[in-house]
Amino acid sequence: MRRHRGMKKAVACLVIVAFSFLSLVVAPAQAAMVGTADILKAQSNDLARQKVKLFMERQEVVQQFDAWGVNPDEAQARVDTMTDEEIAMLSSKIDRLPAGGDALGFILAVAVIVFVVLIITDLTGVTDVFTFIKKR
Repeated sequence: MRRHRGMKKAVACLVIVAFSFLSLVVAPAQAAMVGTADILKAQSNDLARQKVKLFMERQEVVQQFDAWGVNPDEAQARVDTMTDEEIAMLSSKIDRLPAGGDALGFILAVAVIVFVVLIITDLTGVTDVFTFIKKR
């Protein structure tokens, strides 16, 4: 009987300690009102990102990336890491392209941005795309 009571006490202490540690780790939930402007901005950012992604999936753009020796999947991954401001800039350039016209200027701008991002990631040691960049 005493052994059973001692076991209950040990289990109760273990449960108390476990819940104490759990309460330290879990942060309290925060609630706040979300303004309409914030929601509209988030939606416009999502639409701009989707527009750039759809543009990068076009056959002409993929062919141009292949011609330049850039992997289209890697370029798409680089677009995923761009900030909302960069995406908004690219999206506005897509809107200014003439319908059915030559998109070479935009493709060149995207390629330059991707190239600069690749150089920066090579310099920081995240990737190893270019052999001419000396590592530290």
